[in-house]
Amino acid sequence: MDDKRRVLVSVAIVGVVLLAVLSSFLPSILSKPPEVVVADPNATPSIPSEVVDTPDPSGVVVSIGPQTVQSIVAELERYESYSRVIEAAYFDDAGQPLGTASIHVWTEAGWMRSSAELSAGTVENAILGDGTLWLWYGEDGPLYTGPAERLSGDLIQHIPTYEDVLALDKDDITAADYVDREGVPCVYVEAKTGLPGYVERYWISEAGGLLMAAETVKDGAVVYSMTSGEVVSPMEQSSGAFTLPDGTALYTPDQA
Repeated sequence: MDDKRRVLVSVAIVGVVLLAVLSSFLPSILSKPPEVVVADPNATPSIPSEVVDTPDPSGVVVSIGPQTVQSIVAELERYESYSRVIEAAYFDDAGQPLGTASIHVWTEAGWMRSSAELSAGTVENAILGDGTLWLWYGEDGPLYTGPAERLSGDLIQHIPTYEDVLALDKDDITAADYVDREGVPCVYVEAKTGLPGYVERYWISEAGGLLMAAETVKDGAVVYSMTSGEVVSPMEQSSGAFTLPDGTALYTPDQA
């Protein structure tokens, strides 16, 4: 397969991937689905679910459950400067792999850079800042530029927008808990979606406010998953992280 064809195939896969994330995670704010029986989450709850008490840093005991988890998520604050690597995977209804993406992310002062290595072999690069999105493939592929939308930051990371948890009907939240996810204390949320048989699961870091893991499950089978590697804050320095292929530096850390 020549380079031009490989890029076209990769772009098509990216389009399907982004559509899959949107279709899997956004319907829950559009309609109320029928009752769904949900499997237990992978992470083991640190305490029995439904309503759990845990002290916050100020010493105040905070209860968590489907009725209170949204207010807890609303109080979480993301790191202003961080870097990490995210692994995302997509599957069909039978659990067969459709594709993967390994995404290196740098974020600082409202700017974000992602470099996603796709299973097709192409690297998808994106920079987001000042209301603009720059996107290109490979080291010096054609540059696409356009206005950034509300979901752009999460889409270029190939992750769902967990803030949509705040827009859920409380009746659609089926579980909430404080859990330990691979050594990271997280708020766990499980919810029904607008599609029959689909369930969303989120693990959100209590300390950094970042989505550490997520799953979309259809009839008990995982069709999308993402996990975050170690979060480095402030972000690790990377020469040219916010530089376009033509050498234009959109942002450098010493400007902060």
